[in-house]
Amino acid sequence: MKDRNLTSELSAALDTLSKAVFSQPADRSADQKLSVRPLLIRGRRVFQLERRRGAQAFHQNLEGEALLRLCADELDGRYRQVLIVTEASSAQYCLRQNGLYKKIGAASVPRPAAAQGHDREKRYLLSEGEAIPALVDLGVFTPDYRVVKARYDKYRQINRFVELIDQAFTDSNRKAITILDFGCGKSYLTFILYYYFSVKRGMDVTIIGYDLKADVVAHCNAIAEKYGYGGLRFVHADVSKDVLYGERVDMVVTLHACDTATDHALHYAIQKGAQHIFSVPCCQHELNATMHKGGELDVFLRHGILRERMAALLTDAIRALVLEDRGYAVDMIEFTDFDSTPKNLMIRAKRTGKTGCSGRAQARALAGRYGFTQTLLELERDEKETSDIRSF
Repeated sequence: MKDRNLTSELSAALDTLSKAVFSQPADRSADQKLSVRPLLIRGRRVFQLERRRGAQAFHQNLEGEALLRLCADELDGRYRQVLIVTEASSAQYCLRQNGLYKKIGAASVPRPAAAQGHDREKRYLLSEGEAIPALVDLGVFTPDYRVVKARYDKYRQINRFVELIDQAFTDSNRKAITILDFGCGKSYLTFILYYYFSVKRGMDVTIIGYDLKADVVAHCNAIAEKYGYGGLRFVHADVSKDVLYGERVDMVVTLHACDTATDHALHYAIQKGAQHIFSVPCCQHELNATMHKGGELDVFLRHGILRERMAALLTDAIRALVLEDRGYAVDMIEFTDFDSTPKNLMIRAKRTGKTGCSGRAQARALAGRYGFTQTLLELERDEKETSDIRSF
């Protein structure tokens, strides 16, 4: 490389960089391996660093100038081999005894665009080629972070989940966030959520996942340690009766929490004043088991399949009424395609503080007329409520 150092080579390649790989550390204090690749995040080009330490991977996003400073201060001279790949060429560099790098191989080969995955017909937030270990373990990505063709539908569903959350934080300047995930199970969406906030948005993230199964909790904690996700932990607890996290909570997630567990999670979110709620209900048996004929809705109670679907829709409608009455703006969203799962409705709520819309009174009027019990409605009972439910 004559009198030019590695930082100069990287600087010259920065505008068209596809990837850079630093390997064979020259001292024990250096990371085992370090990779750099460009990404487009909200139209802004950044560079994602992946540091490998044993089986763990740690990620960081940097602007171009910050990357060059890091190279000059920390990377230049600490790795025996470096690969720099641009859109048009690739070059291998070897560290010599005099502390300078020598180019030992170069080739002019066509390469994909620098920011992979964002220029496709559909611009996914989690792009193909992005180092997301959870998607590899889930079988959605190959070990080199390419989408497995047979799992493309799953890849789209996961991106849909992230897109819905991303929409809620479009204008947010938040630097830190605490999230509780109820009924997390073995779902890798919790890990995707951590990756999105910590890597894609660069926030200080704390996520606590709750589940009823101790073996599932132990398994998930082991995965979090494997990934190096220090702000992610899992707890064995029952949302309906155990003491939960007592500090400030910014966001509550419930994905397919079974039956009334969703209601207990929503009640917890309301009591904690969580700013954001994302809930995909599941297995809604409560109304179906207790509802009797009593009015205009009787037409839906004649056939089992209609009764079941109507009970599920009414359950979610009541949940929305309660949330609105407790100061949340609520919308209902199709979470995934109906062909993927019939449980595809997401309740998305944001706290506004505007309370008292008489939603609970309307819901109690329906409960009185049709004889059903709804857990969130009961948990949020206000003894001072004076609305005359007979007027509805």
